[in-house]
Amino acid sequence: MVNTLAELGEPPRTGTLVAVVLAAGQGTRMRSRHPKVLHPLVGKPLIQRVLDLIEGAGASHVVVVLGHQADQVRKRLPESIDTVVQEPQLGTGHALQVAAQRLKTFGAERLLVHYGDEALVRPETLRRLVATELSPGAPIALLNARVRDPHGYGRVVRLADGRVDRMVEEVDATPDQRAIDEIWSGTMLVHTGWLWANLDSLPLSPKGEYYLPDLVNIARAQGLTVQATLTQDEQEVLGVNDRLQLAEANAVARRRKLEELLRSGVSIVDPATTYIEPEVVVEPEAVIQPGCHLRGRTRVARDCEIGPNTYLLDTEVGAGSRVWFSVLEGASVGERVSIGPFSHLRPGAIIEDEVDLGNYAEVKASRIGSGTQMHHFSYVGDAELGRRVNIGAGTVTVNFSSETRDKSPTRIDDDASIGSDTMLVAPVHVGTGAMTGAGAVVTHDVPAGEVWVGAPARALRRRRGYPAEGGENGSTA
Repeated sequence: MVNTLAELGEPPRTGTLVAVVLAAGQGTRMRSRHPKVLHPLVGKPLIQRVLDLIEGAGASHVVVVLGHQADQVRKRLPESIDTVVQEPQLGTGHALQVAAQRLKTFGAERLLVHYGDEALVRPETLRRLVATELSPGAPIALLNARVRDPHGYGRVVRLADGRVDRMVEEVDATPDQRAIDEIWSGTMLVHTGWLWANLDSLPLSPKGEYYLPDLVNIARAQGLTVQATLTQDEQEVLGVNDRLQLAEANAVARRRKLEELLRSGVSIVDPATTYIEPEVVVEPEAVIQPGCHLRGRTRVARDCEIGPNTYLLDTEVGAGSRVWFSVLEGASVGERVSIGPFSHLRPGAIIEDEVDLGNYAEVKASRIGSGTQMHHFSYVGDAELGRRVNIGAGTVTVNFSSETRDKSPTRIDDDASIGSDTMLVAPVHVGTGAMTGAGAVVTHDVPAGEVWVGAPARALRRRRGYPAEGGENGSTA
Protein backbone atom coordinates (compact mmCIF):
# COMPACT_ATOMS: atom_id res chain seq x y z
CA MET A 1 0.00 0.00 0.00
CA VAL A 2 1.37 3.43 -0.99
CA ASN A 3 1.38 6.19 1.62
CA THR A 4 -1.07 8.97 0.70
CA LEU A 5 1.55 11.61 1.56
CA ALA A 6 3.46 10.56 -1.54
CA GLU A 7 0.33 10.91 -3.65
CA LEU A 8 0.00 14.47 -2.39
CA GLY A 9 3.57 15.20 -3.44
CA GLU A 10 4.90 15.72 0.10
CA PRO A 11 8.55 14.79 0.74
CA PRO A 12 9.32 11.37 2.21
CA ARG A 13 10.47 10.94 5.76
CA THR A 14 14.16 11.50 6.24
CA GLY A 15 16.60 10.26 8.87
CA THR A 16 15.18 6.72 8.78
CA LEU A 17 16.30 6.02 5.22
CA VAL A 18 19.75 5.18 3.91
CA ALA A 19 20.71 4.05 0.43
CA VAL A 20 23.20 1.76 -1.21
CA VAL A 21 24.20 2.20 -4.87
CA LEU A 22 25.62 -0.86 -6.60
CA ALA A 23 28.35 0.31 -8.97
CA ALA A 24 30.97 -2.42 -8.93
CA GLY A 25 30.40 -3.83 -12.40
CA GLN A 26 33.18 -3.85 -14.95
CA GLY A 27 31.02 -2.66 -17.84
CA THR A 28 33.00 -4.59 -20.44
CA ARG A 29 30.36 -3.99 -23.13
CA MET A 30 31.13 -0.27 -23.02
CA ARG A 31 34.50 -1.12 -24.60
CA SER A 32 36.07 1.76 -22.73
CA ARG A 33 39.12 2.37 -20.59
CA HIS A 34 36.89 4.45 -18.32
CA PRO A 35 34.50 2.99 -15.71
CA LYS A 36 30.96 2.66 -17.01
CA VAL A 37 29.44 4.84 -14.28
CA LEU A 38 31.72 7.77 -15.21
CA HIS A 39 30.38 8.03 -18.74
CA PRO A 40 28.28 11.19 -19.11
CA LEU A 41 24.49 11.30 -19.13
CA VAL A 42 23.28 14.75 -20.27
CA GLY A 43 26.33 16.50 -18.89
CA LYS A 44 27.05 14.60 -15.67
CA PRO A 45 28.61 11.19 -14.95
CA LEU A 46 26.03 8.42 -14.69
CA ILE A 47 26.87 7.85 -11.04
CA GLN A 48 26.33 11.54 -10.22
CA ARG A 49 22.92 11.47 -11.89
CA VAL A 50 22.04 8.48 -9.72
CA LEU A 51 23.29 10.20 -6.55
CA ASP A 52 21.21 13.28 -7.37
CA LEU A 53 18.19 11.02 -7.71
CA ILE A 54 18.90 9.27 -4.40
CA GLU A 55 19.39 12.58 -2.60
CA GLY A 56 16.01 13.76 -3.88
CA ALA A 57 14.41 10.64 -2.39
CA GLY A 58 15.44 11.73 1.11
CA ALA A 59 18.25 9.32 1.99
CA SER A 60 20.27 10.60 4.95
CA HIS A 61 23.39 8.61 4.01
CA VAL A 62 24.57 6.88 0.84
CA VAL A 63 27.05 4.04 0.44
CA VAL A 64 28.39 3.26 -3.03
CA VAL A 65 29.70 -0.24 -3.67
CA LEU A 66 32.71 -0.04 -6.00
CA GLY A 67 34.73 -2.70 -7.77
CA HIS A 68 36.24 -2.21 -11.20
CA GLN A 69 38.57 0.84 -11.25
CA ALA A 70 37.34 1.80 -7.78
CA ASP A 71 39.95 4.54 -7.30
CA GLN A 72 38.89 6.36 -10.47
CA VAL A 73 35.24 6.33 -9.46
CA ARG A 74 35.93 7.32 -5.86
CA LYS A 75 37.79 10.46 -7.00
CA ARG A 76 34.66 11.67 -8.80
CA LEU A 77 32.29 11.17 -5.87
CA PRO A 78 31.33 13.87 -3.35
CA GLU A 79 33.21 13.68 -0.06
CA SER A 80 29.96 12.97 1.78
CA ILE A 81 29.54 9.62 0.02
CA ASP A 82 30.80 6.47 1.76
CA THR A 83 32.34 3.75 -0.38
CA VAL A 84 33.15 0.07 0.04
CA VAL A 85 34.91 -2.21 -2.42
CA GLN A 86 33.42 -5.52 -3.55
CA GLU A 87 36.28 -7.88 -4.30
CA PRO A 88 35.73 -10.45 -5.66
CA GLN A 89 32.44 -9.54 -7.34
CA LEU A 90 29.99 -12.33 -6.63
CA GLY A 91 26.67 -10.81 -7.65
CA THR A 92 24.28 -8.12 -6.49
CA GLY A 93 23.39 -9.91 -3.27
CA HIS A 94 27.06 -10.22 -2.41
CA ALA A 95 27.51 -6.49 -3.07
CA LEU A 96 24.87 -5.76 -0.43
CA GLN A 97 26.56 -8.18 1.97
CA VAL A 98 29.84 -6.30 1.50
CA ALA A 99 28.14 -2.98 2.32
CA ALA A 100 26.09 -4.32 5.24
CA GLN A 101 28.55 -3.54 8.01
CA ARG A 102 28.81 0.11 7.02
CA LEU A 103 25.07 0.45 6.45
CA LYS A 104 24.26 -0.97 9.89
CA THR A 105 26.20 1.84 11.58
CA PHE A 106 23.58 4.39 10.47
CA GLY A 107 20.83 2.66 12.43
CA ALA A 108 18.21 3.36 9.75
CA GLU A 109 14.89 1.54 9.57
CA ARG A 110 14.78 1.40 5.77
CA LEU A 111 17.31 0.78 3.03
CA LEU A 112 16.95 1.88 -0.59
CA VAL A 113 18.90 -0.31 -3.03
CA HIS A 114 19.61 1.13 -6.48
CA TYR A 115 21.89 0.36 -9.42
CA GLY A 116 24.65 2.77 -10.40
CA ASP A 117 23.62 2.92 -14.06
CA GLU A 118 19.85 3.45 -13.62
CA ALA A 119 19.61 7.22 -13.77
CA LEU A 120 16.34 7.57 -15.69
CA VAL A 121 13.96 6.76 -12.85
CA ARG A 122 11.80 9.83 -12.36
CA PRO A 123 12.23 11.53 -8.97
CA GLU A 124 8.49 11.31 -8.29
CA THR A 125 8.56 7.57 -8.99
CA LEU A 126 11.35 6.99 -6.50
CA ARG A 127 9.56 9.13 -3.91
CA ARG A 128 6.45 6.96 -4.33
CA LEU A 129 8.53 3.86 -3.64
CA VAL A 130 10.25 5.42 -0.63
CA ALA A 131 6.87 6.41 0.84
CA THR A 132 5.71 2.77 0.90
CA GLU A 133 5.02 1.59 4.44
CA LEU A 134 7.32 -1.25 5.48
CA SER A 135 7.15 -3.47 8.55
CA PRO A 136 8.57 -6.82 9.75
CA GLY A 137 5.49 -8.41 8.16
CA ALA A 138 5.93 -6.50 4.87
CA PRO A 139 9.70 -6.03 4.62
CA ILE A 140 10.20 -5.43 0.88
CA ALA A 141 8.83 -3.01 -1.71
CA LEU A 142 9.96 -3.34 -5.32
CA LEU A 143 10.11 -0.81 -8.14
CA ASN A 144 8.75 -2.63 -11.18
CA ALA A 145 7.94 -1.77 -14.77
CA ARG A 146 5.71 -3.10 -17.51
CA VAL A 147 7.68 -3.47 -20.73
CA ARG A 148 6.71 -4.21 -24.29
CA ASP A 149 9.38 -6.87 -24.69
CA PRO A 150 10.25 -8.67 -21.43
CA HIS A 151 12.51 -11.18 -23.21
CA GLY A 152 15.64 -11.83 -21.19
CA TYR A 153 14.21 -10.49 -17.93
CA GLY A 154 12.93 -12.32 -14.89
CA ARG A 155 9.17 -11.99 -14.40
CA VAL A 156 7.28 -10.67 -11.39
CA VAL A 157 4.41 -12.99 -10.48
CA ARG A 158 1.59 -11.34 -8.54
CA LEU A 159 -1.11 -12.73 -6.27
CA ALA A 160 -4.79 -12.13 -6.95
CA ASP A 161 -4.82 -9.19 -4.51
CA GLY A 162 -1.96 -7.46 -6.35
CA ARG A 163 0.82 -8.27 -3.92
CA VAL A 164 4.00 -9.87 -5.24
CA ASP A 165 4.08 -13.66 -5.06
CA ARG A 166 7.54 -14.40 -6.39
CA MET A 167 10.15 -13.61 -9.02
CA VAL A 168 10.85 -16.18 -11.72
CA GLU A 169 13.89 -16.21 -13.99
CA GLU A 170 13.00 -16.56 -17.67
CA VAL A 171 14.77 -19.90 -17.99
CA ASP A 172 12.57 -21.31 -15.18
CA ALA A 173 9.32 -19.65 -16.29
CA THR A 174 6.27 -21.51 -17.59
CA PRO A 175 4.71 -20.34 -20.89
CA ASP A 176 2.05 -18.42 -18.93
CA GLN A 177 4.72 -16.76 -16.79
CA ARG A 178 6.73 -15.82 -19.86
CA ALA A 179 3.69 -13.92 -21.11
CA ILE A 180 3.92 -11.64 -18.06
CA ASP A 181 5.19 -8.19 -19.02
CA GLU A 182 6.10 -6.99 -15.50
CA ILE A 183 9.79 -6.97 -14.56
CA TRP A 184 11.83 -5.76 -11.61
CA SER A 185 13.83 -2.59 -12.19
CA GLY A 186 16.68 -3.45 -9.83
CA THR A 187 15.53 -0.95 -7.20
CA MET A 188 14.01 -2.04 -3.89
CA LEU A 189 13.13 -0.66 -0.47
CA VAL A 190 13.87 -3.04 2.41
CA HIS A 191 13.06 -3.06 6.13
CA THR A 192 16.52 -3.30 7.68
CA GLY A 193 15.47 -5.25 10.78
CA TRP A 194 14.34 -8.09 8.55
CA LEU A 195 17.18 -7.64 6.02
CA TRP A 196 20.08 -7.94 8.45
CA ALA A 197 18.55 -11.14 9.87
CA ASN A 198 18.12 -12.72 6.43
CA LEU A 199 20.85 -11.31 4.16
CA ASP A 200 23.25 -14.16 4.85
CA SER A 201 20.54 -16.64 3.85
CA LEU A 202 20.83 -15.77 0.16
CA PRO A 203 21.42 -19.01 -1.74
CA LEU A 204 24.43 -19.56 -3.95
CA SER A 205 23.40 -19.64 -7.60
CA PRO A 206 24.67 -22.25 -10.06
CA LYS A 207 27.05 -19.53 -11.34
CA GLY A 208 28.54 -19.15 -7.87
CA GLU A 209 26.94 -15.77 -7.15
CA TYR A 210 24.36 -14.28 -4.79
CA TYR A 211 21.40 -12.34 -6.22
CA LEU A 212 19.11 -9.72 -4.71
CA PRO A 213 15.85 -11.11 -6.22
CA ASP A 214 16.23 -14.10 -3.92
CA LEU A 215 15.37 -11.79 -1.01
CA VAL A 216 11.82 -11.71 -2.39
CA ASN A 217 11.61 -15.47 -2.46
CA ILE A 218 12.98 -15.72 1.08
CA ALA A 219 10.36 -13.27 2.35
CA ARG A 220 7.53 -15.08 0.55
CA ALA A 221 8.72 -18.45 1.91
CA GLN A 222 8.29 -16.93 5.37
CA GLY A 223 4.74 -15.92 4.52
CA LEU A 224 5.59 -12.20 4.44
CA THR A 225 4.14 -9.52 2.17
CA VAL A 226 6.12 -8.07 -0.74
CA GLN A 227 4.77 -4.84 -2.23
CA ALA A 228 5.52 -3.17 -5.56
CA THR A 229 5.30 0.24 -7.20
CA LEU A 230 5.12 0.58 -10.97
CA THR A 231 7.07 3.14 -12.97
CA GLN A 232 5.25 5.59 -15.20
CA ASP A 233 6.88 4.12 -18.31
CA GLU A 234 9.43 1.49 -19.21
CA GLN A 235 12.06 4.07 -20.12
CA GLU A 236 12.59 4.69 -16.42
CA VAL A 237 14.21 1.30 -15.98
CA LEU A 238 16.60 1.55 -18.91
CA GLY A 239 20.05 0.53 -17.75
CA VAL A 240 23.30 1.39 -19.50
CA ASN A 241 25.43 -1.57 -20.49
CA ASP A 242 26.90 -0.38 -23.79
CA ARG A 243 27.31 2.82 -25.78
CA LEU A 244 24.11 2.22 -27.72
CA GLN A 245 22.11 2.12 -24.49
CA LEU A 246 23.98 5.20 -23.26
CA ALA A 247 22.93 7.08 -26.40
CA GLU A 248 19.33 5.93 -25.88
CA ALA A 249 19.43 7.09 -22.26
CA ASN A 250 20.75 10.49 -23.31
CA ALA A 251 17.94 10.79 -25.84
CA VAL A 252 15.32 9.97 -23.20
CA ALA A 253 16.69 12.50 -20.72
CA ARG A 254 16.97 15.18 -23.40
CA ARG A 255 13.43 14.58 -24.61
CA ARG A 256 12.06 14.88 -21.07
CA LYS A 257 13.69 18.27 -20.62
CA LEU A 258 12.41 19.57 -23.93
CA GLU A 259 8.87 18.42 -23.15
CA GLU A 260 9.05 20.14 -19.76
CA LEU A 261 10.11 23.43 -21.34
CA LEU A 262 7.58 23.27 -24.16
CA ARG A 263 4.77 22.74 -21.66
CA SER A 264 6.03 25.67 -19.56
CA GLY A 265 5.70 28.20 -22.40
CA VAL A 266 9.14 28.05 -24.05
CA SER A 267 9.20 27.91 -27.86
CA ILE A 268 11.61 25.31 -29.22
CA VAL A 269 11.53 25.58 -32.99
CA ASP A 270 13.11 22.19 -33.74
CA PRO A 271 13.36 19.82 -30.74
CA ALA A 272 15.19 17.25 -32.87
CA THR A 273 18.26 19.51 -33.12
CA THR A 274 18.07 21.16 -29.69
CA TYR A 275 20.10 19.89 -26.72
CA ILE A 276 19.23 21.23 -23.25
CA GLU A 277 20.58 19.69 -20.05
CA PRO A 278 18.32 19.10 -17.03
CA GLU A 279 19.78 21.85 -14.83
CA VAL A 280 19.23 24.58 -17.42
CA VAL A 281 16.49 27.12 -16.63
CA VAL A 282 14.58 28.78 -19.50
CA GLU A 283 11.77 31.20 -18.71
CA PRO A 284 8.47 31.29 -20.63
CA GLU A 285 8.27 33.28 -23.87
CA ALA A 286 11.90 32.55 -24.71
CA VAL A 287 12.56 31.16 -28.20
CA ILE A 288 15.19 28.50 -28.82
CA GLN A 289 16.13 28.22 -32.49
CA PRO A 290 17.53 25.03 -34.12
CA GLY A 291 21.03 23.76 -33.44
CA CYS A 292 21.40 25.07 -29.88
CA HIS A 293 23.22 23.46 -26.94
CA LEU A 294 22.31 24.80 -23.48
CA ARG A 295 24.40 23.20 -20.77
CA GLY A 296 25.26 23.26 -17.09
CA ARG A 297 23.88 26.06 -14.92
CA THR A 298 22.70 28.15 -17.87
CA ARG A 299 19.71 30.45 -17.29
CA VAL A 300 17.78 32.15 -20.10
CA ALA A 301 15.27 34.85 -19.14
CA ARG A 302 11.92 35.68 -20.72
CA ASP A 303 11.62 37.06 -24.25
CA CYS A 304 15.13 35.97 -25.25
CA GLU A 305 15.94 34.48 -28.62
CA ILE A 306 18.76 31.94 -28.56
CA GLY A 307 20.23 30.64 -31.79
CA PRO A 308 20.29 29.28 -34.29
CA ASN A 309 23.48 27.29 -33.67
CA THR A 310 24.44 28.70 -30.28
CA TYR A 311 26.33 27.06 -27.40
CA LEU A 312 25.70 28.28 -23.83
CA LEU A 313 27.55 26.78 -20.86
CA ASP A 314 27.04 28.03 -17.27
CA THR A 315 25.82 31.34 -18.69
CA GLU A 316 23.05 33.74 -17.70
CA VAL A 317 21.21 35.67 -20.41
CA GLY A 318 18.96 38.57 -19.37
CA ALA A 319 15.45 39.32 -20.58
CA GLY A 320 14.94 40.38 -24.17
CA SER A 321 18.44 39.51 -25.33
CA ARG A 322 19.40 37.79 -28.56
CA VAL A 323 22.35 35.41 -29.02
CA TRP A 324 22.92 33.71 -32.34
CA PHE A 325 25.67 31.63 -33.96
CA SER A 326 27.85 32.19 -30.88
CA VAL A 327 29.61 30.44 -27.97
CA LEU A 328 29.17 31.70 -24.40
CA GLU A 329 30.98 30.00 -21.49
CA GLY A 330 30.72 31.12 -17.88
CA ALA A 331 29.36 34.52 -18.92
CA SER A 332 26.73 36.90 -17.58
CA VAL A 333 24.66 38.81 -20.12
CA GLY A 334 22.30 41.66 -19.24
CA GLU A 335 18.96 42.64 -20.73
CA ARG A 336 18.29 43.68 -24.34
CA VAL A 337 21.79 42.63 -25.42
CA SER A 338 22.61 41.52 -28.96
CA ILE A 339 25.42 38.98 -29.41
CA GLY A 340 26.56 37.46 -32.68
CA PRO A 341 26.99 36.09 -35.12
CA PHE A 342 30.23 34.25 -34.27
CA SER A 343 30.95 35.96 -30.95
CA HIS A 344 32.78 34.16 -28.16
CA LEU A 345 32.32 35.01 -24.48
CA ARG A 346 34.81 33.23 -22.27
CA PRO A 347 34.62 32.71 -18.49
CA GLY A 348 34.31 35.89 -16.48
CA ALA A 349 32.71 37.97 -19.25
CA ILE A 350 30.09 40.34 -17.82
CA ILE A 351 27.96 42.10 -20.40
CA GLU A 352 25.68 44.85 -19.08
CA ASP A 353 22.35 45.96 -20.56
CA GLU A 354 21.87 47.07 -24.17
CA VAL A 355 25.35 46.11 -25.38
CA ASP A 356 25.95 45.09 -29.01
CA LEU A 357 28.63 42.46 -29.67
CA GLY A 358 28.93 41.67 -33.36
CA ASN A 359 30.63 39.08 -35.50
CA TYR A 360 33.94 37.69 -34.25
CA ALA A 361 33.89 39.68 -31.02
CA GLU A 362 35.69 37.88 -28.17
CA VAL A 363 35.48 38.85 -24.50
CA LYS A 364 37.32 37.19 -21.61
CA ALA A 365 37.29 38.08 -17.89
CA SER A 366 36.02 41.58 -18.64
CA ARG A 367 33.09 43.84 -17.88
CA ILE A 368 31.43 45.61 -20.82
CA GLY A 369 29.39 48.62 -19.70
CA SER A 370 25.81 49.31 -20.76
CA GLY A 371 25.26 50.73 -24.24
CA THR A 372 28.75 49.81 -25.44
CA GLN A 373 29.20 48.64 -29.03
CA MET A 374 31.86 46.19 -30.20
CA HIS A 375 30.76 45.15 -33.61
CA HIS A 376 33.47 43.10 -35.27
CA PHE A 377 36.85 41.37 -35.14
CA SER A 378 37.90 42.56 -31.69
CA TYR A 379 39.32 41.02 -28.53
CA VAL A 380 38.78 42.38 -25.01
CA GLY A 381 40.49 40.51 -22.17
CA ASP A 382 41.07 41.42 -18.51
CA ALA A 383 39.42 44.77 -19.11
CA GLU A 384 36.87 47.13 -17.64
CA LEU A 385 34.84 49.06 -20.21
CA GLY A 386 32.52 51.87 -19.23
CA ARG A 387 29.18 52.89 -20.68
CA ARG A 388 28.57 53.85 -24.30
CA VAL A 389 32.09 52.94 -25.42
CA ASN A 390 32.65 52.33 -29.13
CA ILE A 391 35.15 49.60 -29.98
CA GLY A 392 36.27 49.81 -33.61
CA ALA A 393 36.94 46.82 -35.81
CA GLY A 394 40.16 44.94 -35.07
CA THR A 395 40.73 46.41 -31.57
CA VAL A 396 42.82 44.21 -29.29
CA THR A 397 43.66 44.52 -25.61
CA VAL A 398 47.23 43.26 -25.44
CA ASN A 399 46.90 41.81 -21.96
CA PHE A 400 49.57 39.09 -21.90
CA SER A 401 53.35 39.47 -21.58
CA SER A 402 55.33 36.59 -23.06
CA GLU A 403 58.34 37.61 -20.95
CA THR A 404 56.74 37.83 -17.52
CA ARG A 405 53.83 35.45 -18.26
CA ASP A 406 51.60 37.99 -16.52
CA LYS A 407 48.27 39.42 -17.63
CA SER A 408 47.61 43.11 -17.11
CA PRO A 409 44.34 45.08 -17.04
CA THR A 410 42.91 47.62 -19.45
CA ARG A 411 40.42 50.27 -18.39
CA ILE A 412 38.30 52.29 -20.82
CA ASP A 413 36.00 54.90 -19.30
CA ASP A 414 32.53 56.07 -20.37
CA ASP A 415 31.98 57.47 -23.88
CA ALA A 416 35.49 56.65 -25.12
CA SER A 417 35.92 55.72 -28.79
CA ILE A 418 38.59 53.25 -29.84
CA GLY A 419 39.59 53.43 -33.50
CA SER A 420 39.87 50.45 -35.80
CA ASP A 421 42.96 48.26 -35.36
CA THR A 422 43.95 49.91 -32.08
CA MET A 423 46.33 47.90 -29.88
CA LEU A 424 45.87 48.71 -26.17
CA VAL A 425 49.08 47.49 -24.54
CA ALA A 426 48.13 46.77 -20.93
CA PRO A 427 48.30 48.04 -18.30
CA VAL A 428 46.67 51.09 -19.80
CA HIS A 429 43.81 53.51 -19.01
CA VAL A 430 41.75 55.40 -21.59
CA GLY A 431 39.91 58.27 -19.95
CA THR A 432 36.32 59.45 -20.30
CA GLY A 433 35.49 60.55 -23.85
CA ALA A 434 39.02 59.91 -25.13
CA MET A 435 39.64 58.66 -28.70
CA THR A 436 42.30 56.69 -30.51
CA GLY A 437 42.95 56.85 -34.23
CA ALA A 438 42.95 53.91 -36.58
CA GLY A 439 46.01 51.70 -36.10
CA ALA A 440 47.09 53.36 -32.84
CA VAL A 441 49.39 51.42 -30.52
CA VAL A 442 48.57 52.75 -27.06
CA THR A 443 51.34 52.16 -24.53
CA HIS A 444 50.53 55.00 -22.08
CA ASP A 445 47.38 56.23 -20.39
CA VAL A 446 45.18 58.47 -22.56
CA PRO A 447 43.76 61.44 -20.61
CA ALA A 448 40.04 62.13 -20.70
CA GLY A 449 38.84 63.95 -23.82
CA GLU A 450 42.09 63.63 -25.79
CA VAL A 451 42.67 62.12 -29.24
CA TRP A 452 45.77 59.95 -29.60
CA VAL A 453 47.18 58.54 -32.86
CA GLY A 454 50.21 56.69 -34.16
CA ALA A 455 52.55 53.91 -33.11
CA PRO A 456 53.40 54.41 -30.35
CA ALA A 457 50.33 56.59 -29.86
CA ARG A 458 50.75 60.24 -28.86
CA ALA A 459 48.41 63.16 -28.24
CA LEU A 460 47.02 64.85 -31.36
CA ARG A 461 44.34 67.21 -30.05
CA ARG A 462 41.35 67.54 -27.81
CA ARG A 463 38.25 65.67 -28.88
CA ARG A 464 35.54 67.95 -30.20
CA GLY A 465 32.99 68.75 -27.55
CA TYR A 466 35.41 67.99 -24.68
CA PRO A 467 36.84 71.21 -23.21
CA ALA A 468 40.46 71.35 -22.20
CA GLU A 469 41.46 72.03 -18.63
CA GLY A 470 40.61 75.63 -17.86
CA GLY A 471 37.47 75.60 -20.04
CA GLU A 472 38.91 76.14 -23.57
CA ASN A 473 37.14 74.28 -26.40
CA GLY A 474 38.65 72.55 -29.40
CA SER A 475 42.31 73.34 -28.67
CA THR A 476 44.95 71.61 -30.78
CA ALA A 477 47.88 69.79 -29.24
